[in-house]
Amino acid sequence: MHSPCLAPGVPGTPLPLARAIVLAFALLVSHAGGATAQGVPLTLAAAERIALDRSPQLVAQAALADAAREMSGPAGSLPDPRLIAGLENVPTEGADRWRLDRDPMTMARIGVMQDFPGGDKRRLRAERATLDAARNEVAGEVAALAVRREVAAAWLSRHYAERQAGIVAAQIAEAKLQGDTATALYRAGRGAQQDVLMASQLTVELANRATEASLAAERARLALARHLGAEADRPLAAPPDVLALPDAVARIADVDRQPEIRLAQAQESVLGADADLAGAAKRPDWSVELTYGIRKPEFGNMLSLMVRVDLPWSPGTRQEREQSAKLKERDAARAQREDLRRAREAEVRQMLAEWEAMRVQALRTRDEWVPLAERRVEAALSAYRGGSGPLAPVLDARRAVLDARLAQLGFELAAARAWAWLAALATGAAS
Repeated sequence: MHSPCLAPGVPGTPLPLARAIVLAFALLVSHAGGATAQGVPLTLAAAERIALDRSPQLVAQAALADAAREMSGPAGSLPDPRLIAGLENVPTEGADRWRLDRDPMTMARIGVMQDFPGGDKRRLRAERATLDAARNEVAGEVAALAVRREVAAAWLSRHYAERQAGIVAAQIAEAKLQGDTATALYRAGRGAQQDVLMASQLTVELANRATEASLAAERARLALARHLGAEADRPLAAPPDVLALPDAVARIADVDRQPEIRLAQAQESVLGADADLAGAAKRPDWSVELTYGIRKPEFGNMLSLMVRVDLPWSPGTRQEREQSAKLKERDAARAQREDLRRAREAEVRQMLAEWEAMRVQALRTRDEWVPLAERRVEAALSAYRGGSGPLAPVLDARRAVLDARLAQLGFELAAARAWAWLAALATGAAS
């Protein structure tokens, strides 16, 4: 058998493999170097603050709330008066048809008319606008909760991807040393070519894992960049302790304080105001009209005062049915809120259980599995160096160590995602 084509200066490493390793880390290293130049490490809390400050969705919700508040004033005011102007009693037949200066009843009229909504309609309209503003404010809290969760998920994913890349890089360095040793022994006639090939195979596997870790880190960085822009290139600070829940998480036991539940309550209140307005339509509106009629001097001018009143002729077939429809919409919103409340309560319990299970497995893996795998490497390596064991158990043991450490990171990441979900919810419930 022929030995594999070796890269210059990298004993035991195939030339394509050397390129793969370089490409695997190039993107991650370039971002890390550029980020270091920016200085201050990016904490999770800072990333969330930056994202909230720059979120277009939050700006839109704030604008909608301001618009609704602006409408509360006009909604509670009287309608604008209307100007009346025209000609009256112009003859259309006879010798004086279309003449404005012959018939004593012909006159130019000018005046004003004012509408007066009946009952409490103005108050109800103002209250409805205020409730709409409150609904949009809570919708902004829901949007902020979504932003915090997305940013936290991306930040944590990048952090653990970078940690995974570091673990794989350390394993690659050890595998390369092991490959160099196997190559040297083979060339000296004291080792088997199979050991060289196995070491090279392990290095290829590790290079693939390095590429996957780099890709995961880049995906997370791009997800952060959506919310943070260039700030996403900053190096990450130390993560929060995701294996311990913050004290504020106790607040989420009160599900009614969650932003999504309060948004459903606000929607129910708006629909209730619509129902009240529909009920107020049974009370008639009225208007007053004052006009001044100008005629020829010999006939004298005239003043007119008119009062108009709407006649809800059949409230049972119109206004009451409209009110009934609005009340049913409000009842539907109430039922949807209760369904959402139950779903969120179950979701919180499930997330707490998820966090606890992942936390326990992360600690067990860190304290038991990883040390056992490391001792297995030491035993296999000792046997190999002493000439009483082959290289294969050493490589298998190294794979086991890598698997254990990556499993620990996987459990920690799962616990971190549950932690971030709960922490964001606790923050939203406290606001």
